[in-house]
Amino acid sequence: MVKIILVTHGHLAQEMLDTAAQIIGKPADDGFATFAVTAISSVQQEADKLKKTLEACQDGALILTDIFGGSATNISLTASKDLPNCHVITGLNLSMLLTAINSRKKLSAKELAEKMEADGKRAVINATELVIKGL
Repeated sequence: MVKIILVTHGHLAQEMLDTAAQIIGKPADDGFATFAVTAISSVQQEADKLKKTLEACQDGALILTDIFGGSATNISLTASKDLPNCHVITGLNLSMLLTAINSRKKLSAKELAEKMEADGKRAVINATELVIKGL
């Protein structure tokens, strides 16, 4: 089963996982991990820690980060660069996380990465325009 790892600035990763648990129930297994990146985090040191977690993922891993170009993404890319079954997806939103939780048992890491990217993009909607247009 694909491991889901959330790597974000501050405590966003844990809060996102807690919020998802409120919506669909807490994941029943240890297939999830969170990493908090702070102002004092060293990219290389944190990447080394994350890489140890990734190397234990037999079925691959999906790393969800908050923003492209940020420390969380740089750490994740550094940690996963030599691991072809690990995918880094940036722009984490709740819809993406719910997709990951609900689909990780039936999709490969690559398939799940593609589905999460698509679902995350679909979740971004200008709700005001939608209501004004009466759709």
